[in-house]
Amino acid sequence: MGIEIRKVSTKGERKRFIRFAWTIYRNDPELDRYWVPPVVSDYMKTLDTDHYPLYEHADLAMFTAWKDGRMAGTIAAVQNRRHNEVHDDKVGFWGFFECVNDQEVADALFDAAASWLRERGLDTMRGPVSPSMNDQCGMLVRGYDSPPVFLMLYNPPYYNTLATNYGHATGQELLAWYIDQDRIDIERLRRIAGFVQKREGLSIRTIRMKEFDREVAIIRDIYNRAWEKNWGFVPMTDREFSYLATSMKAIAKEHFIYFVEDSEGRPIGFSLTLPDMNVALKHVNGNPFTPWGLFRLWWYGRNISAYRTITMGVLPEYRNKGIDSMLNAHIADYGGRYGLYSSEMSWVLKSNQAMSKLAKVIGGIPYKEYVIYEKPI
Repeated sequence: MGIEIRKVSTKGERKRFIRFAWTIYRNDPELDRYWVPPVVSDYMKTLDTDHYPLYEHADLAMFTAWKDGRMAGTIAAVQNRRHNEVHDDKVGFWGFFECVNDQEVADALFDAAASWLRERGLDTMRGPVSPSMNDQCGMLVRGYDSPPVFLMLYNPPYYNTLATNYGHATGQELLAWYIDQDRIDIERLRRIAGFVQKREGLSIRTIRMKEFDREVAIIRDIYNRAWEKNWGFVPMTDREFSYLATSMKAIAKEHFIYFVEDSEGRPIGFSLTLPDMNVALKHVNGNPFTPWGLFRLWWYGRNISAYRTITMGVLPEYRNKGIDSMLNAHIADYGGRYGLYSSEMSWVLKSNQAMSKLAKVIGGIPYKEYVIYEKPI
């Protein structure tokens, strides 16, 4: 029998689209050892074009591949009009790619995404981006021997072969840096941070959770201005940022979200570090909100001691002054005193030498690598 491509239309089909991943990972003990099932309800919201804020300026299509009467793969295609406006290009995106180890099935999925993107006047496909650069992106190419941290992806090694055989080339390489608390020279970091703070007349504080909305607005402003020139970056709308912040509020820890302020109390930089909830999510099979799921989430999440630094931002006029060292010193200092044994700094563009240098200074090891592929269509 040939390969049939079906477009996802209904809520039930969307859920089946998400659940297909279990077919890939649960049937392979080595993959299942490290894979963390996605939270189905979260993915349902992310793929809901009526409610997820991204789709106020983007369009989404989801496809499933069927072979011999069985679902064999999934892919989503995204036209992000805001991205095209910001970068003045005709790039479209693909993501949520899951596939059996069959090149014909993979080709059919990529063809479906490419055709949909071409119909909208786009000339390049880029991915995996699921569904935007502000969400989950990158295909793992190195570091399969440990689980992904919160909001990072995991995939079988053969996915890269399927992509490159189709004609995808490397667009960007991303690194995840592993920070072992025992490797950090905390005294050196304190000295550097203290010197920078005194020289620049700065202060540092934690987030004020009672003023959460106001603090989120500050982070949004710094984030959009600090990342403006980064590859692939698209400023988040107020609604996108508010949605993301609200979804993370329940797990945010006050002493891992820092603001740096100038001598007049004006915020000029921030860092966002979150607990590695994958430690607990690994055990709830994608459904943490059932009674049993909630218990297991609580049980395995009681003593999470691994964290992920998701992002830092410093206003352009304050770059290259060592402010990131202040932020890292406070994260490491607090973590060392209160049970943090490791963290991951991710993701970082491999070409970003400044961030790589910073990661090395605090004892970081680049232990995972991801690729975002590109192909003319």
